[in-house]
Amino acid sequence: MSELTLVTLPIGNTGDITKRALAALESGRTFYAEDTRVFKDLLNSLGISFQDKFIDSFHDQSVGKIDVIVGKIKNGESVYLVSDAGSPMVSDPAYPLLKRLLEEGIEIKTLPGVTAVITALELSGLPPHPFHFWGFLARAKGEKRDFFKGLNRVVGTHIFFESPHRIFETIEQFFEVNADKTLVIARELTKTYESVYRLSKSDLPNLRTIVVDKGEFVVLFHNEVENGNSVNQDEVNDLINDYLENGGSTKKLAKIFSKVLGKDTKSVYDLLSR
Repeated sequence: MSELTLVTLPIGNTGDITKRALAALESGRTFYAEDTRVFKDLLNSLGISFQDKFIDSFHDQSVGKIDVIVGKIKNGESVYLVSDAGSPMVSDPAYPLLKRLLEEGIEIKTLPGVTAVITALELSGLPPHPFHFWGFLARAKGEKRDFFKGLNRVVGTHIFFESPHRIFETIEQFFEVNADKTLVIARELTKTYESVYRLSKSDLPNLRTIVVDKGEFVVLFHNEVENGNSVNQDEVNDLINDYLENGGSTKKLAKIFSKVLGKDTKSVYDLLSR
């Protein structure tokens, strides 16, 4: 039995390809790519012939090919999986395949490289710990607005991808919920027209002259810890259960509200005792 190797490709600048990835592209014979045309164009640009290679597509609608790939690997073929850019695991369809391979006891290897998530985080100037990556957001306006609201209590830097067709709408919806925050837009990372925009709500009237809506976008913002505290849901649940099961008191209620609001217990207790 052979293995599957994930190959991370450059996200824009072909000069970022690693030596190990380049060697795999040259020596490998069986490849599954998000878009075979894009992959063949990359091989051409790197001076690598694909005439003696098997190249097939593997994308979100390719679940039916998982059995075929499993069969190839069990028959001794080394299979390589690539996306159009970056890692096949990041917002691309590798996970269902990897899950199945692990269930079958098949080895997985990776040839890491440049990722838009880390590149954007580096350029953003936002705190790096912790950070949360959300892939592409929901397209519906209401769902996106609810998503932003739901993150208000999640501490850290939040990172997601957005398409050029929805970038302005997303920016506007973000500031509907987060009027006092900074939104960082990273565009065309590692490419000729790489740009990083740091926006506030006051930029909305001039948004379409500030941001160029072409290319690939990574969007970032940061939530601070309010008064040095973040919500520990298990701790809050324990406090609530104690309050309900053992008789409520103003002091116990103050402890619960202090955790939820991020305020000190005494000030909450004083408010409840008025």
